[in-house]
Amino acid sequence: MTGMGFAPAVIACVDIGSPKKGNVGWAVLHADSQRTGHDLDEFIDVVGVHMQAERPMAVGFECPLYVPKRDDLLAMTDGRLGEEGLNWCGGPGASVLATGLAQVNWVLTRLAAAKPSAVGTTRWREFSSGRCCLFFWEAFITSRAGVSIPIEAVAGASHHVEDALCGALAFRQVAATDDEFPSDLGDERALSLIGMHLLETGLSKDMSLMSEPCAVLKVRKPR
Repeated sequence: MTGMGFAPAVIACVDIGSPKKGNVGWAVLHADSQRTGHDLDEFIDVVGVHMQAERPMAVGFECPLYVPKRDDLLAMTDGRLGEEGLNWCGGPGASVLATGLAQVNWVLTRLAAAKPSAVGTTRWREFSSGRCCLFFWEAFITSRAGVSIPIEAVAGASHHVEDALCGALAFRQVAATDDEFPSDLGDERALSLIGMHLLETGLSKDMSLMSEPCAVLKVRKPR
């Protein structure tokens, strides 16, 4: 449903990858400012300032944040509803999922340390109503479908920063126009990896988050 929407004060997105190879990118949007980079320590410094100022923040990661939970043995490793040929457990999907297991936890651990009282969620209503200060979502960056970002909006950015910036800009666009934050993947039973991270890092005590899919935003890269 389209409406006034809820615009978080801060929107961040991380393109998951190998720090040793320089394959990480991040972007943070706040008001009219835009910060980007490759160093995750710098990312934590930037978002930590916003957390100390108690600004509501939405953080996206470009990696699978949940896997399907199915009774059908033969469908167990099929793509999630709406992945359209890209499989979370095969090829690049499996690689970035594995990297994300360590990297997402690293980020959330440091977010929890930056503001010990912070509470995170994957439920939009809990976030938009002010019950939680952190909202976590999955950025699904493709060249085929999703919210389109004009090439001039990411001019000069490296490949990994471009992906992160596209995700953040797309999130801002959708959040400002929708009362609910919609997921671009189908609703199905899930084992939530981001829910696991929230619990393990102390950002939530709600066990039921582990059984819910998070919102996934498809974003079409400009090139």
